[in-house]
Amino acid sequence: MKTLTIVILLAFALSTTDGQEKPIPLEAAKDLGRTKSRYLKENKFAPDAGGALPKANLADFKKSVEPLLTKTCLSCHGPQKSKGRLRIDQLNPDLVSGADAERWREVYNVLSKSEMPPENDAYEALSPTNRGLLTDWLSEELNKASVVRRNSKEHSSFRRLAKYEYDYALQDLLGLPYSLANQLPPESTTEDGFKNSSELLQISGMQFELYREIALKALKRATVSGVRPKSVTYILSMQQEMTRVTAGKNVQIIDKGEAGFRKFEHQMHLLNRDTGKGIHYSPTDPVPLAKAANEEFPAVSPVVLVLPAGNELKLNLDRFLPDEGTMRVSIRAARSTMNPDAYASLRLLLSAHTSNDANFSQVISPQDVPVTASDDKFQWIHFDVPLSDIQRNPFRKLTTTFPRRDEFLHIRNISNAAGRDKRLQVLIDHIQISAPFYEQWPPKTHTDIFMESKNKSNEGVYGREVLNHFLRRAWHRPVNPQEVDELMALFAKYRPEFPTFEEAMVEVLATALAAPEFLYLTQRAMTDDKKPTTRISELELASRLSVFLWSSIPDEELLKLAEQGQLRKPEVLMGQVNRMLADARAKRFSQNFVEQWLGLDGLNSVTHIPAGPLKEAIREEPIAFFEEVLSYNRSIFDFLHSDYAVVNEPLAAHYGIPKVYGPHFRKVPITPAMNRGGLLTGAAILAMNSDGKDSHPLKRGVWMLKRILLDPPPPPPPDVPVVDLTNPEILKMTLKERIEDHRNKAACASCHSRIDPWGIAFENYDALGIYRTQIKNKPVDATSELFNKQVLAGMDGLKRYLLMERQDQFARAIVQKLTAYGLGRPLTFGDRSDIDQLTAEFRRSGDGLNDLIHQIVKSNLFNSK
Repeated sequence: MKTLTIVILLAFALSTTDGQEKPIPLEAAKDLGRTKSRYLKENKFAPDAGGALPKANLADFKKSVEPLLTKTCLSCHGPQKSKGRLRIDQLNPDLVSGADAERWREVYNVLSKSEMPPENDAYEALSPTNRGLLTDWLSEELNKASVVRRNSKEHSSFRRLAKYEYDYALQDLLGLPYSLANQLPPESTTEDGFKNSSELLQISGMQFELYREIALKALKRATVSGVRPKSVTYILSMQQEMTRVTAGKNVQIIDKGEAGFRKFEHQMHLLNRDTGKGIHYSPTDPVPLAKAANEEFPAVSPVVLVLPAGNELKLNLDRFLPDEGTMRVSIRAARSTMNPDAYASLRLLLSAHTSNDANFSQVISPQDVPVTASDDKFQWIHFDVPLSDIQRNPFRKLTTTFPRRDEFLHIRNISNAAGRDKRLQVLIDHIQISAPFYEQWPPKTHTDIFMESKNKSNEGVYGREVLNHFLRRAWHRPVNPQEVDELMALFAKYRPEFPTFEEAMVEVLATALAAPEFLYLTQRAMTDDKKPTTRISELELASRLSVFLWSSIPDEELLKLAEQGQLRKPEVLMGQVNRMLADARAKRFSQNFVEQWLGLDGLNSVTHIPAGPLKEAIREEPIAFFEEVLSYNRSIFDFLHSDYAVVNEPLAAHYGIPKVYGPHFRKVPITPAMNRGGLLTGAAILAMNSDGKDSHPLKRGVWMLKRILLDPPPPPPPDVPVVDLTNPEILKMTLKERIEDHRNKAACASCHSRIDPWGIAFENYDALGIYRTQIKNKPVDATSELFNKQVLAGMDGLKRYLLMERQDQFARAIVQKLTAYGLGRPLTFGDRSDIDQLTAEFRRSGDGLNDLIHQIVKSNLFNSK
């Protein structure tokens, strides 16, 4: 029935009133391309259930494969001529035990992409049936060879945590919701773009000291000793501020009904909502109170501070904030209107003005917080800021008054409401600032480590309890008595140097967090008489799973299930993956995988888009798109083309998509005329693969082959001639003409003929990712021809070709990329068979991204050492 629907749809789509052929719609191309998948055909090869090694199929080679290769390949790759130093007649057809499997893999790649044999020779041309016969035989034999290689070699995912994984692990372990590992250097990347690969992530002895230093600093933030420190608290009640301001002389109070109020209301002012009377507001310097923050707040006042779009309240906190600890800024706020097209968020900044020539201002809130409450139901907005991690006034401790010692807190309204008839304003009735702030004493971060116990007075017994409890979470496994003994011996050495048990134990815990058990994804060696196994344990599975989906250590639920031997049960594992993907920590997976897969670090060097909301949106778009596809189990082919975009207001305006308001990303329908859909037309990809002034087909082509098709071109040879931009004839050429001229040079042709056509298809998009139809008053020529003679008519032509002819290649690329990321190691030829089987299972299940995550997690590869 599905096939019949596709045929009817194609017949309708291709017919036109004038009888000319019309390109197939892109959504229909997805369905047609799926019918061509070799993975959806019967799987001719499956591993022997009894564990016997596969044998080469030489009979079919002699009968069918060799005659076809002789006819179509031998003239260029035989005794008379051996292009690319390849002799087909000399390759060993036994891929299982022979030495030529890698050369056969090269043959398979060019055959499966229809790049060989050349189609300009009718005698050597391959029919679709014969091409399928060759690729099916080669695929089956390559998979057999892969199984043999895998059984004869060890694969290891033993590696340290990447910087971002270590940071998140430390945050989750200690309950500190901010970055702790900024001291670590940035990670390098593999050829595939990954930062979490075992081939890179090792460590030197000297680095352990740095990790211990970071851990010790983090532990000291999480724990406390002695009595509760005194807090500095500032309270700003708008009711009291109205009383203060109106008590002055020559006060101008304006009634809401007066003619001049409309101009007045677009400035920051105090308003009594009961009487409708308002007054211009300039805050006085709040007086610090030497007390902890109030836990009980007064009822909402009728008097509010009205903060229009783009305005900010600037408070002089003088020099009284402590050097360390958390500053909590609590703001009770609401919206003046519930217009759904208008948004408002609050942002915190800290500044200092030490002299006329020296000042700074920085954003200190981790993110803008939306104001969503109506004016009859105010909301509390809390910002927690680690004071030791932000820039401070270096002169705040001076006893003199110059340079200036004070620090200023800014509360800014970030909004799109400016210029609208009924502008959205933020209403604030109460502000409280307190530092250091603790919700309880001792704080939960402390009691999670130093829990209550009847043995607290016995340091030897209590120390063991603390270590057993902490190390189980930190090392994500139960610890044995010998390991505890070693650390208790270390505690005994430290104890005389510190006044309290907790301070000495923190030193021990810092050492434990610099141990390989925390820094590395370890695989435990067999210590009993059990037979060696290639399968990881359930505890190791819990660790691998949490690093994959959360970039962190397992939580209590995962640990318990692993300890009980329940995690691998299919229904339990499925439930845990669903739970983890629904957790806020799964955002880390989307962000880190997408950034590494697509190479979004390239945006760091983009200077032609200024920093601000648009550039932030451009970077976030592919991550938000990935999350949309993942959350709703949409097809991975939506990455190539979709009839929707995932945008926010700044990005929608950039793309010309109307009626999208607010900073949050959401799925919106688009029409073909908008020339968007999928990842390929996203501004992030287009901007970072430009030269800053215009498009760059070479960069875009390389990116396409490397990131999307997993078919990276070879590096350029050292003697590549440079384009002479001083030649006036060259300067007259369009970019496409320059590329063609460059490609006609003998040293450049072989590589550029395989790269440039992919990049030329992007030519309708400029350096900012904006769609265009002209370049220098000439029509854009985005038509190109691939090495296999396939014509790509611009972006739609590129998408159509990928969807109709390259679905399997893209599906396999996604499977391989996600699996390599999940394992934290590069995949090898020995993994080929597993990747092919995983891809076949994925394609048969319907190509849903969420399904793929489940299939990877339960796969043989993910569960193997």
